[in-house]
Amino acid sequence: MYIGVQPPFMRLLGLPLLLIASLGLSGCVNSLHSQQPPAKWTTGFWFWNGHSGDVLPESETLDVLFLHAGTIRKEIGQYAREPWSIDGEFPDQLPAAREYWLVFRYERQQVPDLAAAPILARQASMLLEGGRRRHLNIAGIQLDIDSPTGSLPQYAAFLREVRRSLPHGAEISITALLDWFRHGTAIADVVKEVDEFVPQFYDLGDPASYGRESAIAARFDAAQWGPVFNRFGKRFRIGISTFGRARSRWGESPSRPHHSAIRFLDDLTPLDIAVNSAFNLQTTRNEAEELVLTYRAARKIRIGYNQFEAGETVQFILATPDAVRAAVQSAQRMRGYCAGVVFFRWPASDESLVMQPNEVLTAAGLTPKARRKPAAIHLVDGGCVAVKCVGVYLINANPLFPKLIRYRIRSSTELEYFLPEGNMPVRMAGPSQLELSLPPYCGRGRLYLGRAVTLARAEFTVEGEL
Repeated sequence: MYIGVQPPFMRLLGLPLLLIASLGLSGCVNSLHSQQPPAKWTTGFWFWNGHSGDVLPESETLDVLFLHAGTIRKEIGQYAREPWSIDGEFPDQLPAAREYWLVFRYERQQVPDLAAAPILARQASMLLEGGRRRHLNIAGIQLDIDSPTGSLPQYAAFLREVRRSLPHGAEISITALLDWFRHGTAIADVVKEVDEFVPQFYDLGDPASYGRESAIAARFDAAQWGPVFNRFGKRFRIGISTFGRARSRWGESPSRPHHSAIRFLDDLTPLDIAVNSAFNLQTTRNEAEELVLTYRAARKIRIGYNQFEAGETVQFILATPDAVRAAVQSAQRMRGYCAGVVFFRWPASDESLVMQPNEVLTAAGLTPKARRKPAAIHLVDGGCVAVKCVGVYLINANPLFPKLIRYRIRSSTELEYFLPEGNMPVRMAGPSQLELSLPPYCGRGRLYLGRAVTLARAEFTVEGEL
């Protein structure tokens, strides 16, 4: 599981996926046909670390939101009072949705002990009641537990124990690793204990690899996977990635061409690398239609806390509208008990490698395709007393545009001075004008340019040109 270094929901599936063999799943699958096929296709997001300023219009409401509400922890050490603890809370702000699910995550690659089940149920019950007091339509809980495939019988027993203690009517959903569905596993026992499951089609290989596995999303064939999931007669949704990742390969030398290490770069964006002349860019698309930006250092260079040697590469894997569109269309072709898709994830305010909700829904064909809004300036009051100072943001920039774009930003009054942010390629070009040059694939649609100081209140406008 990785977010930056450890994001939730990313699956490291080292075992091969035996698609054809999975059609021969053991167990009395026919006995599981206890649901009617879903009448409506739904679209949702996982909501993990808060949200960004780019929210959906008030007129739009999501079908479903899977809200990270708590973490299951096994307490160890001499000061642990109880062997298991489960925290949980609602964030202050939530996107509007017709239906919510409370997600509980277990970080270890194992199944919690049965002793944790009643503790989980109690915490879930309190949150369910709190959500109803906020007039939220909460359908139930989702468990995000990476059970080893060989431990699926224990997982089924754990789910059964949780069910016993949940309030009447609260449903259970689970996230699902694709390896669980290969031939000879106990996945049928697990599915029997839940109301729905969510297979996740991303990170099917090891993110630490750096070759042909340079992908996050997985391209999948509905004709192969549809029968595998539909045979259970249970509602399922398909998990689709909308996030990106930055990593570098270091330690390789001509004498040891295949001996290198991978490090993940949580604090870098494509813009940080693109504005530096020490790097050369190569762009490719992987099989899932994600954009892969590979920057190679021509000389030794330091950027922030990161030092790069000559020949070292920095790689960004980015979700694209094409990747999202292809995944949604494949999910729709599964039909049967497929109830919709869930996107990972709703972006936090400080994330730059995650697609914005509006971009995702438009790419998926789930909202009318609107003409891209022109670039604009957003100002944030800096709280100065003797002068006027504002943080200046460029919004609606095209983050994946393949060419350099220049912007002229004009102030309605003269600037006393302007303090650019970090290595942002912006400069004063006159007493009331800024010039910004964004390199190709800057990777960010909302850019903090810096702080402007004026004697009187100022308005800002922006003009763009190629």
